[in-house]
Amino acid sequence: MLDNNFKAISKQLLERVCSEGWPESQTLDFKALAYGKSDDDKLELAKDVCAFANADGGDLVIGISEKSGSANTILGLTGETADQLQRRIQQTLDAKIEPRINGIRVTTVDVDGGFVLAMRVPASYDGPHCVRDTDSWRRFVIRNGTNTSDMTFDQVRSAFDRTATLTERVRQLIDSRLLIINAGKTWRPMMKGPACVVHVVPLSSMVGRTSVDVSKLHDDFINFLGDDWGGGSRTLNLDGLIVHPGGDNDDGVYAYNQVFRNGALEFVRFGGLSDGRKIVPSTDATKFYRDSLKMAFKQAPALGQSGPAIVKCALLNAEGFELGVGGGYHSRRTTLLDRRDIALPDAWVESLESVIDVDAIARPMMDVLWQSFDVQRCLEYREDGVWAPRG
Repeated sequence: MLDNNFKAISKQLLERVCSEGWPESQTLDFKALAYGKSDDDKLELAKDVCAFANADGGDLVIGISEKSGSANTILGLTGETADQLQRRIQQTLDAKIEPRINGIRVTTVDVDGGFVLAMRVPASYDGPHCVRDTDSWRRFVIRNGTNTSDMTFDQVRSAFDRTATLTERVRQLIDSRLLIINAGKTWRPMMKGPACVVHVVPLSSMVGRTSVDVSKLHDDFINFLGDDWGGGSRTLNLDGLIVHPGGDNDDGVYAYNQVFRNGALEFVRFGGLSDGRKIVPSTDATKFYRDSLKMAFKQAPALGQSGPAIVKCALLNAEGFELGVGGGYHSRRTTLLDRRDIALPDAWVESLESVIDVDAIARPMMDVLWQSFDVQRCLEYREDGVWAPRG
């Protein structure tokens, strides 16, 4: 691909791609000219996009010529506007590919004499996708290296099972991480008491197609600082990079955010009160869950993560605690939690890069959390669903 961060694609990057002669690959393809308007041209576009989706995903860059399989010259596209070309491409993909590929992103870059269009096609988990010409003509294709070929029977069968298999692997990863946190085997000991935990795990993290450059992230970690930390630092470990509040605390760490090398994200925070009372402060806890989801949905695409993901929120080690609904030190009495751990129902995110309304995901989970303490709904939201924290 051109760059893990699709939004970072620029004229300067395209010039470097050509000057350095970046080679075409499993995930990168250059086209000198825009696809034409004939039926054959439309099928060729659909085939190229479909092949990426059925394989590892990739970037299709239109407006750059190639020589001997490597980027050569920025030509620039003319003859129609960027908007016109994007609409024409979208209409072709809608008509010629089934089922529809979710999460395709398109950007245009102005260059001398025209523009270059870059299309990022995610590895799809709704497939296999096929190219269709007539009601009876279907073709399953896949990208192999720099070539496109027909899928074998075994590849088609495996593609149908892929989403279910990867989803189960994601859930197993989350369950194993919750066991590790509950056992106190975090990178440093956490403060004793309840722990609020959020996991956002892309399905793509289970197949090794993308990896996070944790060395680069080590120098650019501030986007993973908690809003109320007052600063922080970072530590590299075997799993990836941990971002945490600065300073030492004899009672243990009260928060950390783990970025795994495979793109999975983990957010953990102490969920009790420092005075030892068995209360989970409702506003602080709810805000942590929501803020963590906002951070994940914003930063995951910047780390090169795309496509579907599973979201899981949990409250660990909280048996016998009540929810501090009144906020601060004045808590209305709620039912004591009747179990050690609460693993809230997970949420399925269709496309990480397309999440617009975090509350559509967070609020149902927070309602379940509050109901676990015998409160009818999460009171940090208005009845119409608008986020309105009381603190």
